[in-house]
Amino acid sequence: MSELERQVSPRWHIPDAVRVGVLAGTDDDGLWLQGHFMSCEGCRSPLTRLLMKKQVVAISRPAQVSCPVARSDMFRYLESGQEPSEEAFAHIVSCDLCDDLFFEPAQAVVLLEHDPDEVGEAG
Repeated sequence: MSELERQVSPRWHIPDAVRVGVLAGTDDDGLWLQGHFMSCEGCRSPLTRLLMKKQVVAISRPAQVSCPVARSDMFRYLESGQEPSEEAFAHIVSCDLCDDLFFEPAQAVVLLEHDPDEVGEAG
């Protein structure tokens, strides 16, 4: 994949049924999405950028939005590049389920790329 292709944000390649399932919180759709993030550089790259933001931004207030609203903001971010609202970002970072859904795959790939031996030892 060329550098230009990596910079183009993914557009609507996540099936609608998966989107609805993720918004509703179904486990199967969440697992599908995590697997997709592990294999799709186009989706994972923006998540990795947010992951870096997560590490430097302290969330000082509790999230004021629900999981579906925050997840919808994350889908919008993946499709258009429009960063999630502060409230949605705070929710994703503070909610274990949402954090695992969006950031765990990016963290795993970053770890694998930087230290594959450590991943093998952990498994």
